[in-house]
Amino acid sequence: MQEFDIKEYLTRAGICRITELDTALIEAFGQNQGSRHIERMTQLFDQSEERLVYGKGDTPYLHRQEELVDYLNQSLEMSILAASFYDRVFFRRVMEYLLRYDTYWTGDIVDIGCGNGILTCFLALQRPGSVVTGLELSGNAVAVAEALAKKLQVNNVHFTSQVMSVQGQCDSLFSCRTAHENVAWKALCEEPAPAMLPIEEQARRHRDYAGKLAAMVRTGGYLVGVERYEDDSTYAGLVRALARAGLHQVRGTHMQFSCKNGDKTAVFQAMVFQKTEK
Repeated sequence: MQEFDIKEYLTRAGICRITELDTALIEAFGQNQGSRHIERMTQLFDQSEERLVYGKGDTPYLHRQEELVDYLNQSLEMSILAASFYDRVFFRRVMEYLLRYDTYWTGDIVDIGCGNGILTCFLALQRPGSVVTGLELSGNAVAVAEALAKKLQVNNVHFTSQVMSVQGQCDSLFSCRTAHENVAWKALCEEPAPAMLPIEEQARRHRDYAGKLAAMVRTGGYLVGVERYEDDSTYAGLVRALARAGLHQVRGTHMQFSCKNGDKTAVFQAMVFQKTEK
């Protein structure tokens, strides 16, 4: 598939160029409702940032943004607006990577942490002979993803929050921006920055999640990971933990890219891993 097809897909999904989310919300929902959305989203972003940095009691990192995620996915229209602002360029970069290494998409495909289903539906359209499952904790995001699949007329995809339903069942697992949210980091103010920790300590912290990912993939199957990490000891620790869980790097598939993520720039590491017997 060529680049213009990616643009066509994103247009069909409703993703467009948005430079100011506040303006887009007012244009979409009117002055009064749009202003209420802006006020509430600002509160939730501030709350989310505070929880991510300082923690929230015993609440795991993974659950510290739940209210924000649910709010952004209260409807397909709201979700697409937010995704257009925060993820438009990111989606294009990921899709380019997925197409470049499309030979690793075989059989049953699972997208873990699928969000609003933009990338999940893309994979399903690329592999019409596969059954594609999107996993997502947010019930609102699952509902939005289902609405998107209906809008795009994608018939070989379904969405669920039941992770255990796919244990050891998929031929290709897609993990996009999930690793850092599932590793049990302490609050940033309580310890050194993660990148300063030794690789072995990084591997230890990633061990449990690496094991969970490996448990979802059949022997001989693939994990395609796109994770928000610098190319440092943190990512090296993830790769080491995956290898110990039986997921080994496929040579020549690593790619680093950076792109605007809303009003900030983020760095991502993409790589394909194959599961072998431990």
